[in-house]
Amino acid sequence: MDFLNSGIPLGRFLGINVRLHFTFVLYALYRVQQFNNLLYGFAYIAGLYLCILLHEFGHALAARWADGDAEDILLWPLGGLAYCRPAWHPTAHLICTVAGPFVTFLLFAGSWAAALALHPWADQSASVWYAQHFLSEMAVLNLWLLIFNLIPAFPMDGGRILRDALWHWLSAEKATSIAVWTSRGIAAAGILWAVVSQDYWLILLAGFILWQAQSEYALLAFEAGGRYGFSLWERLQRGRRQRDFHQGVAARQAEETVAAFHRCTSCGRTEHDDPHLDFRVCTDCSGGQEYCRDHLDSHPHV
Repeated sequence: MDFLNSGIPLGRFLGINVRLHFTFVLYALYRVQQFNNLLYGFAYIAGLYLCILLHEFGHALAARWADGDAEDILLWPLGGLAYCRPAWHPTAHLICTVAGPFVTFLLFAGSWAAALALHPWADQSASVWYAQHFLSEMAVLNLWLLIFNLIPAFPMDGGRILRDALWHWLSAEKATSIAVWTSRGIAAAGILWAVVSQDYWLILLAGFILWQAQSEYALLAFEAGGRYGFSLWERLQRGRRQRDFHQGVAARQAEETVAAFHRCTSCGRTEHDDPHLDFRVCTDCSGGQEYCRDHLDSHPHV
């Protein structure tokens, strides 16, 4: 069984399948035990992974916008994985990569602003205090997620941002090679720091970075197969044309809704004047004129 391709289906949202890895349940139960208040602990874990899920949706929806594919998101103890394949172009990949941290930044800013707004009333109600405290922790959490995710090493988004930025001036293979060696250097520094500080969990993180960095070459070959080019200017122009088309359709539908369908040739009344007014076409008139009941039998034929 493929470790990362198994999971509990949570549903399909915006055309994207969301799965929960079985190890997440064990991890969540372990984390909840660290809180004195179990209800608050569950809320914290739910908030954490909702933020991660929104981060991954940022990647997935951006990949689709950049003429690519995104069909699956997996949540697991180390965060989330969005299986994205944007168009084979450095700008398309950069847009897809940056979208995740951008969503995390918005979550940080929104949580921080909401916590500040509730602060004056936090002492007046226990529920408001918990809400303000929860939002404050979500703000700090998203800030740390943002900082950690921007480390220029695979599999963090910072490593892909480095690769995608270099790709604009170098080949994809050369840009990936530089980003992979940068990741290895950061992992080596992490191992050294773990030994000096005796914080040995960093060795596990460094090993994960080395594993993911090595797999980037295989992932690069997969993404390059059969993909097509991408133009940011053309995509923006296409989006403008789509908006103009939808606005035109909406305006036409509004006109058709307002315009009268029936109109009496003699008096000019329509169904908008009286919804109960009955209209008939005169068969004796050459043009098939329509009249209301009051003028159907009394009008001059034309």
